[in-house]
Amino acid sequence: MDHRQRADFHGLWHLPVAALAFAAAIAACAATPDPAGLMRDISPMALAADMGAGVNIGNTLDSIWDGPSPAMETGWGNPAITRGFIAALRNHGYRTVRLPVTWAEHLGAAPDYVIEESWLARVEEVASWCLDEGLYVVVNLHHDGGDSEESWIKDAAADADRITRKFTAVWAQIADRFRDAPDYLVFEAMNEVGFDSLSLGDAQTLLARLNQAFVDTVRASGGNNAVRWLLAAGYWTDIDRTCDSRYRLPADGQNRILLSVHYYTPSTFCIADAPNNSWGFRADWGTAADYAELAAQFDKLNARFTSQGVPVVLGEYGVTKKNKDEASRVKWMTAVTQICLDNGICPVLWDTGGEISRTAPYAMSNSLQTVMTAPRRIYFENLYIEKNR
Repeated sequence: MDHRQRADFHGLWHLPVAALAFAAAIAACAATPDPAGLMRDISPMALAADMGAGVNIGNTLDSIWDGPSPAMETGWGNPAITRGFIAALRNHGYRTVRLPVTWAEHLGAAPDYVIEESWLARVEEVASWCLDEGLYVVVNLHHDGGDSEESWIKDAAADADRITRKFTAVWAQIADRFRDAPDYLVFEAMNEVGFDSLSLGDAQTLLARLNQAFVDTVRASGGNNAVRWLLAAGYWTDIDRTCDSRYRLPADGQNRILLSVHYYTPSTFCIADAPNNSWGFRADWGTAADYAELAAQFDKLNARFTSQGVPVVLGEYGVTKKNKDEASRVKWMTAVTQICLDNGICPVLWDTGGEISRTAPYAMSNSLQTVMTAPRRIYFENLYIEKNR
């Protein structure tokens, strides 16, 4: 999501967001992992390919309130995550689950910022279910970097030393709890974070400082964390700002860093849900220019990162359902998913229960099923013609 529109879109996280499809054949033919205690010798790009396609369990463990009491897991209206739901995701063909977690409402006072044991245990339980199902699972700091009253990472723009200490303290506890987990568990530094009160150069430097603190803290915790795959946040997880020359990946002697970006382009189609929206609105998508824009964005990622051996995870992407042409949603979801897989990028759909039901039998929406079975040439003809001229 473009950070410039955050104030207008704060409600997006409370909406059912469209599911994004993947090539079912790729997921079906991937080797079934045996994750217990496993730390594999696998190259960065091979790891991203093995992660296949994934799904977020959004608006659940990432819930947060502006108020004195915590939102907890069900605060934004979704039921508690069940083992049956995790098994269903695996049966639907997913290889990766991104588990957004907000820790802000479950932290003690400075200087230790002790995480509430029951919250840490619940995150561990759900992550363990994912691992037991043979899935990759990504655990992060989510709305800790948001705009709610309890969010705190963005305060680094005014007090970088204090927030870095807090950031390090929180990650030290999470890392210690999961130090013996296999490499199918991936840590992600933070979600969508930027510091627009600073110059872009200073903001990029500050984000680099936090990403580096994350890597150093996890590595120092020992156990399997010494070689765990770590997901560094792009600037606002925005492709253009992350491909900026001032963006720096954290140093890591293990060469086990992945990059996280998100994709909601064009925002007038993906996010804006009202025709009278102040910054524009589109109900449909799929022109030759639309495909060219998509290709250009992923060409940037390839030039700066994947072609240089840096694996990329598209940690979120999606289209709101409200006031949208359904055929266009299917085109967009198919196109984004396929271009990720074609470029060795792991695509992870943002879903809050609107496309995969959170109650048994955990069915997929008709749109998601259509995307999964749609002939790719139907939606990629314009893109392939353009690229092959």
